[in-house]
Amino acid sequence: MTCILDIHERSPLRVLDRHIHGGLGRGNLGVVCAGAGAGKTAFLVGLALDVLLRGCKALHVALDQPVDRVRNYYDEILAELVRRENLESPSEARLRVERNRRIHTYQEHTFTVEALSRTLSHLRAHTDVHPDLIVVDGYDWSSGSEAEIAALKELAGAEEAVLWMAATIDRDAPVTHPLGYPEPVARFESLCDVLLRLKGERGTVHLSLLKGPGGVETGSVGLDLDPATLLLVRS
Repeated sequence: MTCILDIHERSPLRVLDRHIHGGLGRGNLGVVCAGAGAGKTAFLVGLALDVLLRGCKALHVALDQPVDRVRNYYDEILAELVRRENLESPSEARLRVERNRRIHTYQEHTFTVEALSRTLSHLRAHTDVHPDLIVVDGYDWSSGSEAEIAALKELAGAEEAVLWMAATIDRDAPVTHPLGYPEPVARFESLCDVLLRLKGERGTVHLSLLKGPGGVETGSVGLDLDPATLLLVRS
């Protein structure tokens, strides 16, 4: 049987934490970029599950999917964790997730930083979920602005939360940024504290660190993940 703490140790975040000096940090922005259908939402859900299973709080903000579909992602990945890892106390794991997670969606073109701020104010006033992690999925980086991303980071800092976002890139588009950052994220790179690239390769998901804080040597960090659980592939 596998305990919840063992799952925590097999999260790719533990390896990344060691390379980015102890973790992303509250008020900072991490971005995972990949082509369409490459698993960005599943990766963000994996980040949230890592937090939730430790008893911390997470807010999942979806800009292009309904609540039920997002909840299904959590249910399916958690069920796969229980099955593949023979997780002990699955009912406790599910309870931690349900108790500590909130999902909030915005219909097309209704998302603003002010709207998210109101959502967070409502959570503070009416629930016990004060998120340690905020994930934003479905943001349109092509039409986004530096001012909006900066405001999101400022809001996360005021909430004392870590901020992770996903970005869709064109796999076939040439990369012209001198450090290899793909568009449309490259023009926001000064605001991205950590930038990850996700690729499907030979039955696994390969995660690489494109940018880390404080001059981290990114080329040496590449991880193979199980495509179903987003945990490190067992050696």
